[in-house]
Amino acid sequence: MKPARLKGAVMKKISLLCLILLLNCKSFTQTNYWANLVYFSGCPVNHIPKGITIPDKDRTCREIINAIISGATDTVLNEQFHDSLSGKIYKLLNGGVIKRSAGRYAVTFPVLTGEDRIKLKSVIHAGINEIYPRVDSMITPLKKILGVRSGMTFHFLWSRVIDDCWWDLYNSEFKTREGPPSIAFIVSPPHPLQCGTNFDNTKDDGQIAISWSYNLFDDFFSLPPTSSFYSLAMNMPLPEKDKEFFLTYGLLDSSNKAKIFTYKEDGKLDKLCGDLKKTYVRIINGIFNYKKLSSEFHIPADELFVVMSHEIAYEIFELIGKKNTELYIPILLEKNPGLSFENLVSIRLPDK
Repeated sequence: MKPARLKGAVMKKISLLCLILLLNCKSFTQTNYWANLVYFSGCPVNHIPKGITIPDKDRTCREIINAIISGATDTVLNEQFHDSLSGKIYKLLNGGVIKRSAGRYAVTFPVLTGEDRIKLKSVIHAGINEIYPRVDSMITPLKKILGVRSGMTFHFLWSRVIDDCWWDLYNSEFKTREGPPSIAFIVSPPHPLQCGTNFDNTKDDGQIAISWSYNLFDDFFSLPPTSSFYSLAMNMPLPEKDKEFFLTYGLLDSSNKAKIFTYKEDGKLDKLCGDLKKTYVRIINGIFNYKKLSSEFHIPADELFVVMSHEIAYEIFELIGKKNTELYIPILLEKNPGLSFENLVSIRLPDK
């Protein structure tokens, strides 16, 4: 009996030790912060680290970044990545993705997690709680002018109005003509209405806008080239693989009819969007003191502006969504289970 009890006690100690080691090993990587990385292309002032894509291509570097964001000490990093740490750290330091500061490693781009993330939402909510109805009022004229394509109201409010006014809003806030910097940033956990826009020019000097969200797609996949979207809209020949994509994601019907929304530059819809952009800038300008908040969040004011401007819009959409049940939000999976792009893409054609 004694040997059996001794064996059981030893096994319990070994199991407990393994559990502690396992928890210690995973404690700094269980949250995949990197999955929430967002790129913002502002003006030529580029604050994006030159090696920012290293973690995309190197899983261990990505895990190291996640551990650093979680607050891993040098000891923990050495224990967890002892076979490859020095080489990976060198790559990340050389690429400017991390830095050595106050005896610890830190990332060089804005990251808001934990208490800072909670505080950010609280600050923004308090700032826009009284003014969001003024943004809500933009929905009616957009729905009216879109008519039978009123399902695209969210796309136009987000991508063609709000996500296209950062330049003017930044210059109004900071009294410059330079526009906001290009940055990469992480906010975790992400806002449930986090979204973005892929903008690109067409070959005839038009512009395509594609609204997207990580809520709709776990990992925003590679889209067909802009030229194929343009060819589809113009009823021109396009590669078979791109045709299959458009058919799958609702931009082409079974009779080969394109479902991409197009409109003219300087037309009524375009002019309305221009007017609404000016209105949005007036509504948001001056609500937040970015220089003061910069010291609180330890993020440069111009970079904090970029982060907060996006979070402000997401919070506005969340408040509008709770009050205005008529607004169709196709970037949410529960609203768009078929992953249709029909209400997420528009092409502005030049007025020729």
